Amino acid sequence: MQRLRWIGLGLLLALLPARFAGSDEMPWPEGQSTQELHGLKVILDLPKGIASMQAVSLVVILHGAGGTAEGMAGALRAWPADGYVVCAPKAKGQTWSPDDLVRVLRIAAELKRKLPIDARKVHVVGYSNGGWNLTPIAFDDDLKPCSATWVAAGFGGGGSPPKWAVKEMGAIALAGAQDANLRAARDTVRQLHEKVRSVEVRVQPNLGHQWTDALMPYLRWWMGAMEGRFEPGVDMNFEWGDSVDAAVKALENQKKGGVFVYVFDTEADKTNEHAKRLQNEVFMDLAVRHYGNQLRAVKLERAAAAEWLTALKVKLKATPAVVVLKRDGKLKKVLQGKIKASKLASALRGVAPNRKRPLD
Repeated sequence: MQRLRWIGLGLLLALLPARFAGSDEMPWPEGQSTQELHGLKVILDLPKGIASMQAVSLVVILHGAGGTAEGMAGALRAWPADGYVVCAPKAKGQTWSPDDLVRVLRIAAELKRKLPIDARKVHVVGYSNGGWNLTPIAFDDDLKPCSATWVAAGFGGGGSPPKWAVKEMGAIALAGAQDANLRAARDTVRQLHEKVRSVEVRVQPNLGHQWTDALMPYLRWWMGAMEGRFEPGVDMNFEWGDSVDAAVKALENQKKGGVFVYVFDTEADKTNEHAKRLQNEVFMDLAVRHYGNQLRAVKLERAAAAEWLTALKVKLKATPAVVVLKRDGKLKKVLQGKIKASKLASALRGVAPNRKRPLD
């Protein structure tokens, strides 16, 4: 009987992924390496110390026509330092075929089995031709990415987002201002609005059909937000200033406009779900973005905002808070604590120069 127990345990260990079988060794080395997985060449970049990590993230990135796995892995070279496993496969030909994409999904599944990857922290990126072929990867019911990124491309149809995407997936399209694919990138918002958790487009000035390198800091922050990373006040949704006076002064010669001020508490908001939701969801709402981007945005820590709030006769009862000002600096609206996207969008619309609703 004892012998049978040991045999049973041995069979169980043999079936478990390597990291669970009592070994601290990973199936692939830390740092960047070249592998052959499921018939495709793959550049893997694993975080330092991954063997002792509990839940890392995964980014699968598809190259453009004639591109290389090395180029795509290099574009995300900074990601592993934030706990991301970067997987850059190479298509068998110059462009991606349906067979290649099936192999990519198998590679991703193997990485999830053999590495300490959190299934809720999977991201997919497609550049140019890789973007046009991203849909089968982005909408795969087994992979279930929490974010999908089209670079120098856009969502071109070819499938409807699954129901889980409405709550679980963020989508973004990045393109150069002179890229012929800019229209498709912008149309991604219209096509995926209300079909995914959030969707947006970002444009890099003075750039043609190339990798949007200047937008990578935003993408890196955005991916973290999509998987639930949060630090009070560390927000890139808007181009934040740090002076209300300067924001009001900048509107002196403008006929229309306004200012909105985000007030946060660095310590108290760390465990504040309302603060996390404001940064990771409410600020990303399509209408909030539409009206907010027309205004001057200021971000202040609660202690730094105290004197200004007192002068404005605003009694701050809770954070987070958003204070909306008219063009002359006079108070328009104060929202505190649990802030709904619809309420914030309405407050911002009240002072926005263009009050037409987004997508109209």
